[in-house]
Parts: sequence; structure tokens; C-alpha cells
Amino acid sequence: MGVAWALGVLTLRLGAAESVVSTEVVLQRQAVPYELETVYWNIDKTNAPFLKEPELSPENVFRSVLRFGGKDTNNTIALIWDQPKSKLHLDLNRNQDLTDDPAGVFSSSGKGRQQLFTNVTVFLLTPAGLNPVALNLRLSADSAGRQIQVQLGSRSIWQAKVGPPGKEWQVAALDDPFNTEGMDAAKFLLLRPWTERTNHVSLRDPTSGIVHFPDQLFWQGQAFRLERRFETSGGNAACKLELTPQQPSLTEVNLSGEFLQYAVLQATNGYTVLLSEPPGRLKLPQGVYTVRAAWLKKGAVKAYRLANAPLIINTTTSTNVVLGGPLTNSVRLTRQGRKLSMDYQLLGADGGGYQLAQVGRGMAPEFAVYQGGRKVHSGSFEFG
Repeated sequence: MGVAWALGVLTLRLGAAESVVSTEVVLQRQAVPYELETVYWNIDKTNAPFLKEPELSPENVFRSVLRFGGKDTNNTIALIWDQPKSKLHLDLNRNQDLTDDPAGVFSSSGKGRQQLFTNVTVFLLTPAGLNPVALNLRLSADSAGRQIQVQLGSRSIWQAKVGPPGKEWQVAALDDPFNTEGMDAAKFLLLRPWTERTNHVSLRDPTSGIVHFPDQLFWQGQAFRLERRFETSGGNAACKLELTPQQPSLTEVNLSGEFLQYAVLQATNGYTVLLSEPPGRLKLPQGVYTVRAAWLKKGAVKAYRLANAPLIINTTTSTNVVLGGPLTNSVRLTRQGRKLSMDYQLLGADGGGYQLAQVGRGMAPEFAVYQGGRKVHSGSFEFG
């Protein structure tokens, strides 16, 4: 019996005798409630007024510009920070008139020399056209009033829900708005179960499973070539993914290990592989893979594989792959003069280090030291 997957124009039917795949997935822009990446800029205060300005406070008004993409003047946005009124004015249409951008006026609940502005949307020029970017901006002035310290946090994501009921996946593309070479739209790809979509991820955290947007993807036992493009209709932007089926040479892999929820593998041949299958025999494109991320789940407990213990998988021939649990508590002892250093490790069946996704002060593992059957010392480890 076939299984129908539907999302807009995407339909996957998997059956014993058929495999029908349309080639388009539409990702809609979303603003996540957390920051995907944070940068810090120091920008100089400008004394000269802009061409047209709103009514401002007589003192503590800061004028400057935000320069996205380094020296790229196409993505320079003038700003006025009216500190007494807790107002931020942005010149979104780049005409030096800060009175004709109603969508460029933002308010902060904070007062004083540091203020946070949330849900700020700017439009940055990319080779594909203007791209909306959702930001948080935290502004603070130095004591001399010559510079503004700006903390910018990106919150934009392009996503869709794909899969049958109960087995949906989050398919998401992430921008790189702070690239010094210029705004790079949909530069990264994130694939994870839809139920995990509210979990915080960081653009630069390798354990998150975020990868540079690949040209080739192997998922649900199928190989695809990936391409992306942006379209705007009625003022709404969408990122569209084209999935073109491919038929690479496959190799049989015997996957073992417990509690694996999903894993992201990257190969030297360009394929990114998403594993979510139970232990057993499966087929993957031939190549030499590095495990970028592996997430385990047992009941409500989740753990992830640490990036500092790389795992290389060679599938040029039939091979055994161990990934996941059971997880084992262990301690590594090293001597430093008269001191004994003890490092706690949570090791998987593959020998790599793992960490629980949620750890609190009361969850730190305890240890005890015995000499001659008598306990001489005890304590607990500290995470991090």
C-alpha cells in the first residue's frame, strides 16, 4: 500500500511498485523566537542630519548607518536612535528620508543607555533580489557618545512541514545575513523531525545538524539533486526547492546502535544523508562520510553526539556502521603532578562522546573515591 505525503505542490508516494516524486517544495519565511546567530558591531555616530528626519528629542539622539556585507553600499541602512523616546528609525528604502518608512519605526520597552528592539525586519539585496531578514537589535552608547555598540541577532528561517501525519519533518533553509562578503540567502540547510522544530539551533553549532546547502541529498531511501530559488508574489517571498531524482551507485550498510532518532552525514562526493531508519540493513550512496550530527531519544530523554569526536564512515564497500547507544558513563583519569584530574564522559556504542540535551544542576553525575574499601572523597562533575 502506498503512503501519500503532501505539502503544497509536493507529493511523495512510496510503494512496492511505484515511486512518484514531484520536484518542488515551497518554504515560507518565518521568524523564530530565538537568535540563530549573534554578531557585535561598533558603529560611529554621525553628526550631520539626514535629508529628512522625524521629530526628535533635543538630546541623546544618535545617527549612524548599518553596513551589511562590509563595504557593500547597496546594503547600507541609515538609522536614528532616539534614546529618550526609546525609538529606532530605519531608512528601509535607502532614500535618506526617515519619515516615509512607517514599517521602519520600532519601539523598545527599555530606557536609558541600553535598549533592545525586537522583531526588526530589514530587506537586504542579494543576487536573487531583496530578501527580508528578521533581527533583534540591542543598542548601547559609549560614555563619550561617539560610538554605538550594536548586538544583532538573526531570526529568519525558511521552512516547510513535509511528511505523513505523525512523521513530519522540518525542511528549512537559513540565511547568512552577517556574511562580510554580502548577504547570502538560504546558505544553510536544516532537516529534523517536525516535533523538534521549537528547539533552539545555532547557525555555527555543528551538533545542530545545520549544513551548507548541499547540491545532493539522500533522504528516505531516495537520492535528489537540490536547487533553490526565490520568488515574490503579492509582496510575499518564498524559497522554492527543486528536488530532481538521481540514481547514484549504492552500497549496503548494516546500521547498529540504539535510540537513534536521526543523524546527518556528509560525504566527500557531495551527498548529504539524513538517517532516520531503525537498526538494520540499508543502502547509501557510495562515499566517505563524516557524521555531522546524531541525536538519540529514549522516552523524554534526548542526547546528541559531540562534534569533537569525529566519526568517519566509508561506504565504498559494504560496511558496518555503529551509531547511537547504549550510552555509558565513564571517567578519564590524568595525573598532573600530585593532582589527579577526572573528566566525565558519556560514551556511545560508537565510542564517541555524547551529551544530554537538557542538563540541570541536579542532574550532574556524582562520583566517590574509595581506598581500602573506605570512602575517602566524593563529589559531582560540572557540565561544560
